[in-house]
Amino acid sequence: MQSFSLKGAMNTSISPVYADGADSHLRLRHYGSSSRSPTLKSDGDFTDLKSLQSFLQEEEAKERKEHLSNADMSATSVNQSFWNYGRSPSHTPLLGKFQYQLSSRSPHQSASLHKDDSTDYPATFEESEVWSKLSVSRYTLDKWTENIRKWLCQTILVRLVQEIEDINENLERLGCGEVKIGDVSIFSLRSISLTKGQHIPTLNTVLPYLDITANQEYLVNRIRELASGGCMSEYRWKSGGKFKGKPWDEHLPTDAAVVMHLLCTYMNSRLPPHPKYPDGTTFTSQYFTKTPDTPNKARKDHCCIYQSHINPPCYSVVVGEEIWDVPKGRNNMFQAFLLFLYHINQKEKGMLGRVNLGPSGINILWTLE
Repeated sequence: MQSFSLKGAMNTSISPVYADGADSHLRLRHYGSSSRSPTLKSDGDFTDLKSLQSFLQEEEAKERKEHLSNADMSATSVNQSFWNYGRSPSHTPLLGKFQYQLSSRSPHQSASLHKDDSTDYPATFEESEVWSKLSVSRYTLDKWTENIRKWLCQTILVRLVQEIEDINENLERLGCGEVKIGDVSIFSLRSISLTKGQHIPTLNTVLPYLDITANQEYLVNRIRELASGGCMSEYRWKSGGKFKGKPWDEHLPTDAAVVMHLLCTYMNSRLPPHPKYPDGTTFTSQYFTKTPDTPNKARKDHCCIYQSHINPPCYSVVVGEEIWDVPKGRNNMFQAFLLFLYHINQKEKGMLGRVNLGPSGINILWTLE
């Protein structure tokens, strides 16, 4: 009887097809159904066609369940820049190298954790009931948190670090080696962008990501640390990393503040320009509010992320007149953004204004699967 090699079958029968562009997706050929488990010989070969078909169907099902993204990893090449519009690339093969382990859940913290909790904006739904009200189990929430950490790391942090390295190399070639990202102020970098912008076109795009603290040396070094490992294993929600051998201090931004700033800046770059926001902060101006500013409750069903406390950082989600608190602690920022995505997916059919958050647009809604 003719046998079928596992290696040969995987190389010739699954045949992933990748298409460039915003509507690209991974397509797998379909095979006849078979309920029988694959039969393998001791040397790893299949003994009959039905076994091979069954195996291929099981592999296809596994691939769909993973579904970390639907674009080719080649999208990360020079032809598909981080700064271009288009869907985010798939990170499934890359993330397979990293072993992400969920940390233990934060202990329940009462509303009295912050002495300055605003009585003017009491929560409509307390942190203990938000996810249960939406029928989201702890297991599902843990999975979503893992997904969003991976997305943030691979889509924003890793690519931003690479872009910074590329810009610094270009500055060196242009004879501006003393003016590098992480070594000089934002003001100096803006001056370079004005004089050398034609030679370093992405510098002006990177600058908003760095505009969160005057201490550029700490910020760039911390972004590099957070980008390492694949899933932000260095993340410290209410503090940060060491700086010049000294422990983190409150004059430096927390990791939660840094990541939220990078996230908002990235979303600003993905939304189309708006005449009301000529500075390019289309997402931040409409969907993010930070104390001492207060959320606008006048717009019914409008959803935004609200940072009610700076340190320790605390985020919630405001929908119209309702405030949804998510559990405080290490995953507060991630869960607030997940709740924001959940609302956009359920109430707005995945549309953030005119931009689709699904596969045909930013491709972030897979984190809720």
